Amino acid sequence: MILTEWLNTHDLSACLPPASATRLYPKRAEREEWEKVPEELKTLCLEKAESFLGYEWPFLSAAAFMEFRRSGDREIYEKPHFARRRALEWLVIGECIEGKGRFANDIVNGIWCICEESFWGVSAHNGANYSGVPGAMQLMLPDVEDPYIDLFASETAALLTWIQYLMGGLLDSVSWQVSRRIDIEMERRIKQPFLARCDFWWMGYHQTVNNWNPWILSNLITVFLLGERDETRRRLALEKILTCLDRFLAAYHEDGGCDEGTSYWGAAGGALFDCLEQLFLASGGKIDLFREKLIGEIGRFLYRAHIDGDYFVNFADGGARVNISSCMVYRYGRCIGDEKLMGLAAGIPSRSYRMQEGSLRRMLPCLFTQKEMAACGLTPPYERDVWFPGIQVMAARENASKEGLYLAAKGGHNAESHNHNDVGSCVLYLDGKPVLIDAGVGVYTRQTFSDERYRIWTMQSQYHNLPTINGQMQCPGAEFRAEDVRYSASDREADFSLELRAAYPAEAGISSYRRSYRLVRGAGAQAPAYVEIADYWTFAGEQNTLTLNLLTAKEPEVFPDSVLLDSGEGRLRLSWEGAALSALSEWIPVADAKLSPVWGDGVWRLVLTVENPAREGQICLRFEKE
Repeated sequence: MILTEWLNTHDLSACLPPASATRLYPKRAEREEWEKVPEELKTLCLEKAESFLGYEWPFLSAAAFMEFRRSGDREIYEKPHFARRRALEWLVIGECIEGKGRFANDIVNGIWCICEESFWGVSAHNGANYSGVPGAMQLMLPDVEDPYIDLFASETAALLTWIQYLMGGLLDSVSWQVSRRIDIEMERRIKQPFLARCDFWWMGYHQTVNNWNPWILSNLITVFLLGERDETRRRLALEKILTCLDRFLAAYHEDGGCDEGTSYWGAAGGALFDCLEQLFLASGGKIDLFREKLIGEIGRFLYRAHIDGDYFVNFADGGARVNISSCMVYRYGRCIGDEKLMGLAAGIPSRSYRMQEGSLRRMLPCLFTQKEMAACGLTPPYERDVWFPGIQVMAARENASKEGLYLAAKGGHNAESHNHNDVGSCVLYLDGKPVLIDAGVGVYTRQTFSDERYRIWTMQSQYHNLPTINGQMQCPGAEFRAEDVRYSASDREADFSLELRAAYPAEAGISSYRRSYRLVRGAGAQAPAYVEIADYWTFAGEQNTLTLNLLTAKEPEVFPDSVLLDSGEGRLRLSWEGAALSALSEWIPVADAKLSPVWGDGVWRLVLTVENPAREGQICLRFEKE
């Protein structure tokens, strides 16, 4: 227990100044530092802030809140909820940039609106404190007598704390009641519940945690570090935060692999960094936990899962294209002394001067780090071979660059955080562009986190690059898992294999189903690189059916003995041997607001049917550049 051990050997109070003297970033009144923000960034921020002068704060209705329970629609409430907070963030940034009080009235209006909300969280998380499972209870409206700290209640609390910290006396120049109202609401909704309770599931006292833990705690650190005047209470709160955060670290394997996927890394490993960086800055470097090996490995996961540009390995609820918080990633790399991580942040196209909306703890450091990041001259690394034994994910490149073939595949089990039934699946890229894909996940609804989750097509194994065996797909649950997982890599090739029998139900009728992935790097024109997917099976009975499903980004061109696959910039030819196959492709229309920006109006499923599969048999699929 890394953080618990640190607490046992250090005096937290001795490492930190009191809240009144704690300084993380310059306050609005400290004009010299604000004047150093690059002019281009000042202009961007002021233009954005000015767009919210005289803002009509959107109404949050009870009917919109109840719509999640009624129809499963969470966005009807979330859109105005988040719009309020984005407007307030930009108004605060604009006031800090300009420093003339021009935004003060609008800032106070935003604060007052938010303080009058019944619940600082969102409708999809309502009632989570009753059952330990987010969104499980059927409460139609918030229980104002029992405040619950969800992700966005904590985000709201941190936002208001940052405003008090940054604005100094500006709020009091409007009315002393503004800060007093913040204090009253913070005590009732956040501070007292956190200190008094240990049954919020994300604390980790009674169950395994996921990104909710560091995401919430990164905000609570802000609340208590900057906004708690009672030093004894402040110390107790920070000690509890570190104890809870240790439970997040305890769920990680030594390799730092994030089973929630790269899209969630920013809210998992990235939020862990937010926690530790705030303590590091507040203590003047006395609280430095970045030398811990696991914390370094959690950071390195991101570039090890990077493919090219904004494409990342996207198993679980991840999107294939991820807009990383570049400035945060850069600072994480700087803190652990890893230029590869810094290069990933600095070198992804169009990321210079990109602000991380949605959290002042991310927006503020962007203002003061962008210039350094833009001038560092570092570029993204392209790791040739990657292996995460804990989460059983591998990746391999033809070359240590974006050029050529890229393969990633996974083992694991079907009860991972944000799980899809995808044990044994893969993605395949050519020159940094997708060929075989993982579709990702669509817009979240009530169904996404319910017992109907696996009715969603993107969650099912038949819409991953996996077999359907005797009509059976994989099932959810920790018992449905990979077995006998093996990995090796050399200059010549990378190999990954696993037994899939246990990932399927007994009705699949298999004694063994072993899948092997192999990327051969080639040796020039006479021996080109290729990828093989080889399946070896033994059925329990005599009469069986077997189809191999491959999800593709572009329409496949099917021939009698092969298939041509297109990445948009290059092509791979798929051929096979070992058994007779028939191939057909199916169009899967996509009209989802989260999936369409990645895949356009649809994807294709290539279905390869093994004709009269033998009781013991094999098939080898080979992918070569055309």
